[in-house]
Amino acid sequence: MAKVRRAEEQLEKKRRRDARERVLGAVQQSMPKGRRYGVILADPEWKFLTRSELGMDRSAANHYPVSSTETIAARDVESIAARDSILGLWATGAMIEDALTVMRAWGFSYKSQIVWTKPGMGSGYWFRECHELLLIGTRGSMPAPAMGTQWRSVRDAPRGTHSQKPDWQYELFEEFFPHLRKIELNARRARPGWDRWGLESPLAESEHGTGSAA
Repeated sequence: MAKVRRAEEQLEKKRRRDARERVLGAVQQSMPKGRRYGVILADPEWKFLTRSELGMDRSAANHYPVSSTETIAARDVESIAARDSILGLWATGAMIEDALTVMRAWGFSYKSQIVWTKPGMGSGYWFRECHELLLIGTRGSMPAPAMGTQWRSVRDAPRGTHSQKPDWQYELFEEFFPHLRKIELNARRARPGWDRWGLESPLAESEHGTGSAA
C-alpha cells in the first residue's frame, strides 16, 4: 500500500513539474526583445597549457582556435539567457575551476554534474583521464527533473572526432525541457530544434544560429 501511495505522489509531482515547465516555455517564447533561451549548452574552446611535446601534439589548439578563460568569461551569454534558465557547460578535470569561473560570469549558479566516460586509456598528468564533465548550472527558478526520472550521473559513450560530444548531451535537455528554447554555443553540428553559435557552427537555417552570443 505504501509503495502504491509513493508511486501516486511521484506521479502527481511529475505532473505539476511538467505543467510548470510547459508554462515557463510559453513565457520564454513570448519574450519581445530578441531571443532568450531556457537551455544553453556550451563547449568552450578552453586554452589548456600542456607541459610536454607529447601534450602539444594532443592539444586542442592543434584542432581549432582556443581562447583564454578571461575571454570566454567575458562573453555576454547572460544577455541571451532567460530569467529562468539552465546551462550545461563542458569541462575536463583540469579545467573545473576555470569552468566554474565562467559559469558564474555568465550569471549561473553551479548545481551538479554528469560524467561522460570514454573507452580507451586517455591522457593526463595525474591520471589517464577517460572522462569529461558536463557541469549543470541554473539561474532564476528552474524546475529540477521530477523524482524518479533523473538520469544516472555517469554515462558511457564512444569517442568521436576531436572535441565531439555524445548525442546524449542533447537528449538530456530535450527530455527534461521539451518546451524551452535551446541554443548550443561552440556548436560543431546541426541539431533539429536547437539554435547554434560558434566559429565551427554549421550554417544555420535562421539568423539566430550564426551570430555571436555577445
